[in-house]
Amino acid sequence: MRRRTGDFAGDERAIEGLPIRLVIALVVGVAALSLMMNVLGQFDDSFQDETVTVEFSDELVKVGETTNVSVVTSEGDPVEGAHVLVRSGSLTLVDEPMKLNTTNGSAKLDIISGSPDRDKANIDFRSDQNRGSLEFEVIPPSDSDYKATDESTEVVIYR
Repeated sequence: MRRRTGDFAGDERAIEGLPIRLVIALVVGVAALSLMMNVLGQFDDSFQDETVTVEFSDELVKVGETTNVSVVTSEGDPVEGAHVLVRSGSLTLVDEPMKLNTTNGSAKLDIISGSPDRDKANIDFRSDQNRGSLEFEVIPPSDSDYKATDESTEVVIYR
């Protein structure tokens, strides 16, 4: 079946206006996107996550003593409801990992050696070892905008 040249002029299904409409839509979209990016660039960074870290009342602890472990923001404000994982460093923690729950942003950690008490950090020295460290990792509250620092914090323990 052969088409006649006069049929094309009478065909109303042609889409000859589409390319110019597409170009106009693209230009308007790019202009709107650039305006939105300018508006977003004017906001401050207050909506970004705040980093939290672990601080100790004493970073050098003798076996049998207690240290206060606090989870604080970069400004020093306490973080309520954070958890702290205690792991072996150069010392062996017998019941590893140990989880501390912070109330009012802090928790007490009792350091012991040789006693099976699950509420206290039971450490084990090697025979030639007089001091060592434990590592602490922060787990911020899940319903907050806090994030933990990437580096682990240590406390030194001696006998």
